[in-house]
Amino acid sequence: MTVLVVIASLFIIGALSSLYIALAGPPGRRVERQRVAEYAVVEQQSMLNRVAVAVEDRVDEAMRERGMKLFTVEELALAGIRTPVTTLVILMGCAAVVAAALGLVLLGSLLVGILLAVAVPVVTKIFVRWRTGRVQKKFADQLPGALQIMAASLRAGHSFPRALDAVSREADAPIGPELARVVNETKVGRDVLTSLDDVAVRMQSDDFRWVGAAIGAQRETGGNLNEILDQVAATIRDRQHIRQQVAALSAEGRLSAVILMLLPVGIGGYYALIAGDTFGIFLEAGIGKILLIGSVILYALGGLWMRSIVKIDF
Repeated sequence: MTVLVVIASLFIIGALSSLYIALAGPPGRRVERQRVAEYAVVEQQSMLNRVAVAVEDRVDEAMRERGMKLFTVEELALAGIRTPVTTLVILMGCAAVVAAALGLVLLGSLLVGILLAVAVPVVTKIFVRWRTGRVQKKFADQLPGALQIMAASLRAGHSFPRALDAVSREADAPIGPELARVVNETKVGRDVLTSLDDVAVRMQSDDFRWVGAAIGAQRETGGNLNEILDQVAATIRDRQHIRQQVAALSAEGRLSAVILMLLPVGIGGYYALIAGDTFGIFLEAGIGKILLIGSVILYALGGLWMRSIVKIDF
């Protein structure tokens, strides 16, 4: 047990050191590069800073060589996470090492440590998707109002780019910054329909894809664009009303799924705290490991099954 504690302590110290490098960088006073360049020809870097840069470059190179895309820049930006992808991967690795070491020390089981280490990237991915889903849902809720503002601006005699710019200034995030991005891309010569399609892809919004298709059809065939946008906004609002009704009717099933998913984890954690010795004996036994692996597999299959039941696509 003493050897395990020493090994786990070394893992924790190394992971925390790497975590500090990734988050804070080298200690000491940080000065802007331009100010340093005024007094020195070559900016001196500390050993800690060079190690941090080397680690980030090596991880980035390994991810490119293997084609690993745990996260994308657009996904992190949409979730409001400003940390670069490489730095986030390093942080997850450090957290996984710490989790494995804690599982090894507290429960004395290598299997539990491995499961905790695997849970770190899984939980991170779920968190990023949850943040992204919130932004996408808010975008969908703002879309009918934004289309009405756009149609009103067109009726007032403004051009379509001017109407887009007006909505981007008046609407809140996330639809305001997204439309502002479309306006800026249009100013540098990109086609507005291509930019609108990119917004629909980022937000995973079929409704906004219809908006782009309606604008493209009006461009080719002509017609009154403000009336088209009013009709599209009314259709989207009706779809949202139906979606909210379905969400209300399926709320009980979704809550039951959450409770059933949290119950085994809560009971297992509580039992590990109050009867850690017995739980450790169970994990060390061969039949215990087999039962635990089988339970995890059935747990994942049950979660996917319940998710497919309560999730309704339109």
